[in-house]
Amino acid sequence: MLIETSAPRILYQAAKPQILIADDDPQNLMALDAILAAPDREVVRARSGSEVLRRARQNDLAAVVLDMRMPDLDGLQVAARMKADQRTSRIPVVFLAAYDPDELQITNGGAAGAIDYVFKPVNPELLRAKIDILVDLFRKTEEVRRLADQEKRLLLENLRIQKEKFAAEQRLRHREEHQSLVLQSLPIALYTASSGPGLRRLRFINDSIRRLSGFSSSDFLRQPNLWEARLNPEEHGRVIQAFANIEKAGSASVEYRWRCADGTEKHVFDHAVLSERDGRRELLGFWLDVSDRKSLETDLLHASKLEAVGRLTGGIVHDFRNMLSVVIGNLDLLHLLIRDNSGACRRLHSALEGAQTCAELTGRLLAFVRRRAIETDVVDVIETVESIIDLLTCALGANIHIRTNYDRDCWPVFVDRPQLEAAIVNLAINARDAMPNGGKLGICVENIRHATDHRGQEASEPREYVRITVSDTGVGMSAEVAEKIFEPFFTTKNGGKGSGLGLSMVRHFVRQSNGDITARSIPGTGTQICLDLPRAQLEAPPEIEQTLFDLSA
Repeated sequence: MLIETSAPRILYQAAKPQILIADDDPQNLMALDAILAAPDREVVRARSGSEVLRRARQNDLAAVVLDMRMPDLDGLQVAARMKADQRTSRIPVVFLAAYDPDELQITNGGAAGAIDYVFKPVNPELLRAKIDILVDLFRKTEEVRRLADQEKRLLLENLRIQKEKFAAEQRLRHREEHQSLVLQSLPIALYTASSGPGLRRLRFINDSIRRLSGFSSSDFLRQPNLWEARLNPEEHGRVIQAFANIEKAGSASVEYRWRCADGTEKHVFDHAVLSERDGRRELLGFWLDVSDRKSLETDLLHASKLEAVGRLTGGIVHDFRNMLSVVIGNLDLLHLLIRDNSGACRRLHSALEGAQTCAELTGRLLAFVRRRAIETDVVDVIETVESIIDLLTCALGANIHIRTNYDRDCWPVFVDRPQLEAAIVNLAINARDAMPNGGKLGICVENIRHATDHRGQEASEPREYVRITVSDTGVGMSAEVAEKIFEPFFTTKNGGKGSGLGLSMVRHFVRQSNGDITARSIPGTGTQICLDLPRAQLEAPPEIEQTLFDLSA
């Protein structure tokens, strides 16, 4: 069968192997076609060397039977170009020679890529035998390549499946890690416990319990009575009874105080449900730390009380100050009349001091409850401190030595300057009262950077503050007292010597300025109070309306 086609070359063909015969004589082509034609192959003709090259590039040929003499390119040139082309270099070439070649011709033919010669007149059986061998070799080679391609496809498919499986496992692992991180970040500790009477032995299934209580999950397993032993004694009976009724109710939600590993008590919300699976009954529950919520509730209740005091105080403070003005004025006039009576003068002086103290107290109350816009401005902290040093020296007395320490190129702040001066003076007076036998008062101003904002939340970038530290070498305070010093009306001074509003007003001013205030004290060593005020930006922040009370204070 003779087929001439210009179809593109296909790597693996299901069709029969093709034999390309090339001769410029049509009679020779017909004779070669008759010799090589067979049911298991196809014969393709070419009548020039250039046509041989074109068809060799287009088709996957089993062999090329090539006449040595062609009109445009002779057989040696065609074979040499086929060998030089990567697409045709592996196609075997059988030369047809019209005469006996000498050694030079054979060498040239081998160098050109031919694998055999057939001399004219052509011996049909010999040519057919050579081509049969080449066709069989072509089929086996194609089969090996087909199997190799099939194995390659199978390998690639297996790799794809393994890659998808690995990606699915990675997604599952990431999801599990994400869920674990979410559970660890929450103030929740999950647990299981056996139902029924007896000790309530908790088995915590995540390590959040360590962050919540200071105990690890293994501590609860080693000490079966750990949970019950650290219940607040006042709430022990109520809590035990609530969990004893879970068999009937099916669930229990109890809030109680529990003593942690460091000795502090936390408010815990404990919720458990009764579960039954495979005939086994157990409790599934969780702990939730609600200490912050309880603290906010306490602060809100405290603020509500203060608001009631503020309303009452705001209503009478002006009238009371007017009455005090009358009393002080008359006492001052009376002093002129009894200057010669030393005993009466002492009593009058004592009355005047008491009236002045009452006036000062009402002034503080009025400042604490008033509503007005803060008159903020860019303030140089060092210049502000220096401007009141003489006042502090007179107010503190000769036995108190003032030492200042300033950071070079200290930043400005955006605050109400009179309130800043009042805050520093207030802290200095408190420090003086803590040093009855004299001591050292330190005022330090420095630039600092915080990773959190004034509410303790993590900021996107470090925030810049100016820290004013007022320290003394006085009697100091215990940790319990230091926690309460900023509460309104709390004071450690003897009766009649303190209103308990000074430090509360200082904190109120600092919080209004978007700053923070902290206190550190060691009994017998002294106290440090730090005011962190935000650095002034190029543009002034909007005016802040002062609220009746600072609920976040």
